[in-house]
Amino acid sequence: MALKQLTAVAALNEAAGKVIEASVCEAQGTYLALVETEAGKRLAWAAQGESALSKLWKDVEKEADVKDVHVAVMALNANNAALVRRLVKWAAPTACGTKGASVGFSDWLGAADAVVTDLFAKRQLKPVLVDFTPEDSAAIGRNFLEAVDTATWGVLEKGYKEGYGANAAGLKSEEEIVKALLYGYSMIGFDCSDKINLSIEKLSDEAVEKRFEQFNETFRAALYASYLNAEFKVGTNKITFTENQLQRIVLEYGEAIMHVQFIYNSYLKNTPWDIDFELDLSKPGKVLTPQEHYLIGNELQRNGIKLAAICLDPLKDAEALQENLQLHCEIADTFGYRLSFANADIAMTDTAAAMKYLKGKVHFKMNNILWMSAVKLVQALDADLFGKLCAVCGCEAVDGAVCGRMENGRALALGYKKALDVKVEGNVAEAMKAFLAAHHDEYAAEVLKNVGAHLKSI
Repeated sequence: MALKQLTAVAALNEAAGKVIEASVCEAQGTYLALVETEAGKRLAWAAQGESALSKLWKDVEKEADVKDVHVAVMALNANNAALVRRLVKWAAPTACGTKGASVGFSDWLGAADAVVTDLFAKRQLKPVLVDFTPEDSAAIGRNFLEAVDTATWGVLEKGYKEGYGANAAGLKSEEEIVKALLYGYSMIGFDCSDKINLSIEKLSDEAVEKRFEQFNETFRAALYASYLNAEFKVGTNKITFTENQLQRIVLEYGEAIMHVQFIYNSYLKNTPWDIDFELDLSKPGKVLTPQEHYLIGNELQRNGIKLAAICLDPLKDAEALQENLQLHCEIADTFGYRLSFANADIAMTDTAAAMKYLKGKVHFKMNNILWMSAVKLVQALDADLFGKLCAVCGCEAVDGAVCGRMENGRALALGYKKALDVKVEGNVAEAMKAFLAAHHDEYAAEVLKNVGAHLKSI
């Protein structure tokens, strides 16, 4: 006789710990759930009779039989998280695609994933619960696998079945891409900024022309035939190229375009599951022009590269987005990919306009909001810790409050890399984690309030 859920839950409650009801799920005729134990949250498993899964769990801390139901209690480790993702489809990240809107988060402290999902039930928005870069990983000492595992446990705890994504962002090397794919990330964010040749911008028109003439005649003729003396309609606007503009774009972005094609064809073209390929084009000191954006999108599409999104960062590329937001959105819509906006929570003033121009096909990265929710709570409840936090982030605190200058608030928002880096003198990594553990309910309320307010504007 097949094991019934009521029987399994009763056995888990008796032998494993207090079952978190929302987490109960069926897996190949057995049942999984998160349970509260004296040692903290654990994964529990109930099976009746022989099961092929029994030998796959690692770090089993307790086993017991309740009548004819075998119960095992396991640690929340990487092996068990990967097995949960394999057995429970909704616990694994899935691609967003190019339709609809999504919102991304960076949970540096690993304490908010189970909270955030409450805001997305029955909404026309998909949460991307992980947005993590190699730079972030190195700074806070938390690897990509830990980040996606935390999201897995959070989704399981809430029983959130509507789908979520996980973005390995800012990847530059082939090794990083392979690891992200092995860890089950649903979005690969490739940063090709190192291949953008900014030195071209300092050259005179004559020097640019001379360098461009080093390309073979057939290649130059093909480019001229494709882009000169033509108007390209994008939404309500038109894009045109001058000869010098075209030459500069090819010299500046040519290597980046070729490298993107190599990466896509080598690792992402034939994956057995859907992957969102996000291309990061923002680079400090460089304003992305509509002509550059159009040519990059056009060349990638012509060469069969299926982009899910191009990522722009208002912190790095504010001028481009302030002056040409509609045009960049219309270019993306023309080629069928979305735009994703990094640091949208602290650097983007008009998310509604982007939604309108992109016809709802957009990804907003709220990279800072979970961290800033923790910072605000510390400011309200622990003046001593807040003072230490301000000191390591390089901003000034007076009587438990941050000075009102905008740069102070931004220093706190972006200061997580210093505050959580154990190699940085004065870091508050352990103190912040202990604070959130002691104020879990207050932190959950702060996250729901702050994220909820941002979602209302989308």
